[in-house]
Amino acid sequence: MEPSWSLHLLSEVLAAFSPEDPENLRTVLNRVAESVEAEVATILTGTQISCSIGLPQEEHTVVLEQAAQSPKQLSIKAGELFTCWAPIGADERLLVGRLGEPFDLEERSLLRAMARSIELSLRMMDAIRAERQARLDASYQARHDPLTNLPNRLLVLERLNALLENVAEGKTSRSAVLFIDIDRFKWINDAHGHAAGDELLVHVSRTLQRSVRQGDLVGRLSGDEFIVITEESSQEGACELARRMITAIRRPIQVAGTELSHSASVGISFTEPGLTASTVIENADMAMYRAKAMGRGQFSLFEPSLREEARDRLALEERLRVAVNGGQIQTFLQPIVQLADGELRGFEALARWQHPQLGLLTPATFIAAAEENGLIEEIDLGVLQQACEALAHLQQHTGRSDLRMSVNVSARTLGASNLIARLEPLLSRAQIQPGTLLLEITESVLVQEIPSIKSTIADLQQLGLQLAIDDFGTGYSSLLYLKRFPVGVLKIDRSFVADIGRDPEDEAIAQAIISLGHSLNVEVVAEGVETEEQERLLQELGCTLGQGFRYGRPEPISSLQMAYALTP
Repeated sequence: MEPSWSLHLLSEVLAAFSPEDPENLRTVLNRVAESVEAEVATILTGTQISCSIGLPQEEHTVVLEQAAQSPKQLSIKAGELFTCWAPIGADERLLVGRLGEPFDLEERSLLRAMARSIELSLRMMDAIRAERQARLDASYQARHDPLTNLPNRLLVLERLNALLENVAEGKTSRSAVLFIDIDRFKWINDAHGHAAGDELLVHVSRTLQRSVRQGDLVGRLSGDEFIVITEESSQEGACELARRMITAIRRPIQVAGTELSHSASVGISFTEPGLTASTVIENADMAMYRAKAMGRGQFSLFEPSLREEARDRLALEERLRVAVNGGQIQTFLQPIVQLADGELRGFEALARWQHPQLGLLTPATFIAAAEENGLIEEIDLGVLQQACEALAHLQQHTGRSDLRMSVNVSARTLGASNLIARLEPLLSRAQIQPGTLLLEITESVLVQEIPSIKSTIADLQQLGLQLAIDDFGTGYSSLLYLKRFPVGVLKIDRSFVADIGRDPEDEAIAQAIISLGHSLNVEVVAEGVETEEQERLLQELGCTLGQGFRYGRPEPISSLQMAYALTP
């Protein structure tokens, strides 16, 4: 065999490898067999045949049984197979077989060279595959969220841009985009820890994937914000999808060893001609904020007017930060009296924002924004400080050491790890009588199985503080919690007081709360008392304390300090 011809055959084997066809090993083996007019060419990997031509499947066992000895001849059904064995790397070998005629020295040298060429080519193919896979992995990672494995903002924008191009060209109809935000996620995350928060995010991502149809995209934009892009083009269909997702997400799950109830708010927009991907997402985001304002666990459709509302909300949040830092949040006090004779029993401290342009704003205007941007703790602690100082002043100057003060605190404030550390010096400076300061919370906060809140409530009890349960009867309180924690006051929600005497159901609820208070030795305050008739009926039901416009509107601390300090 001429050397030049050998080199030509070797180059043909190398040329048979193609980066575009990494599975072409059978083609290579065909070239090897043709080069020496052989019938069989096989690659063995360890104790397995990884690729073979010319060797029937039933003959594989014969080869594998004798492979360790590298025999020069093998007896197969077709006849006597003369063999040549050549190493391919550490764990692979090339076997070439020819029927009836042994290989000469030059052929064996050529086949060993071919084996070496195959080894180098396989390494090259492995390197190419690894490089391609690395590029694919990098592209995947750049477009997917590492926690949930969902498409991230980059891939969501790519998908939306493609949809918008098709809509603009008339190729497809519009698609619905749903923006999903977990309600109060930061509070849940802070209360349970980041590991539990991650567990909840993964749970929500799986829930959303189960709620959509095949072909819909579920993505995670950031934090607790998810997005769904669906081919659904009708408002009715998009709203039905939102309902399904909200219902599925609302089901309680076990997180950090505790059953956690959670909800999500959903905003809906559509891929209309002329819009950008970012605008479509912004529209859905604005609709989601509208849903939160409706009470959380709701959905809302985007309307153009929401853009103006979003600008107003952003401006409100910016001004609120200035207000908190600049002392514009003031504390007003509303009296709580004994229904029988109108005797003053205490006050509820209420936050008011003295806005430079808009005047006096009630909590309904700014508390939701404060909870969203994390300012609620500073507001709560500021009101607490002013209320404690006012209570100390009133107790000292009226000689009424029994006067009490209820101060509203949010769930986020109650769950803060530093609440006790901030309360202790405040109480020490104020020198108010033990048991006369009550922290007013909603009943939904009381029943949440949040370890930090349970621990804080126990610490509050050590400080001599009691709880007042606000809006009682509107949530899901458990008698077990009323017994377990230092609850001193139940407050009947004003919605039941307003129609007392006209609505038998409201009257029955008020009666039940009053009876519950008596049986637990807990005082009951009726909120929103405005008329003499309401007062009379509440007394008949056994309620002893009332609060509302009939006894006084909320007034600045300075006004009430002067009024009550001058009265012995």
